[in-house]
Amino acid sequence: MSMIKKRSTDILNVLLAVILTVGSLTFFKTCCGADMHCHTANTVITVIGAALIALTVLGFVLKGKAKTILSFVTAAVAVVELLIPGVIVSLCMMPSMSCRSIMRPWTMLLSVAIAFVSIVGGIMNLRKDN
Repeated sequence: MSMIKKRSTDILNVLLAVILTVGSLTFFKTCCGADMHCHTANTVITVIGAALIALTVLGFVLKGKAKTILSFVTAAVAVVELLIPGVIVSLCMMPSMSCRSIMRPWTMLLSVAIAFVSIVGGIMNLRKDN
């Protein structure tokens, strides 16, 4: 099996985590100042996104059961990331604000994608180990 095929979930997860983290700093950044809830949500999304990058890069190093466990831990962290905008940290009340109309949907989409790819990778690792 080729190296890219073996590492496809790892590569995809790193790309998604980088897009999430860089995106939270650039194209879906909130418009508010430091005293707003949405700014706090954006900061937390960036920090957890950086943690997701570290977890997904670690996936290239680990093998066997450790890699399987890491895949499911990454999925759990992505679910926490999913809950940040609007559930864990409140956002602006107006639906037209960028935190609700841009940041939240992108964060949710990318977090679900990371969780899904991580679970698929974990299941593939489980099957490979057995």
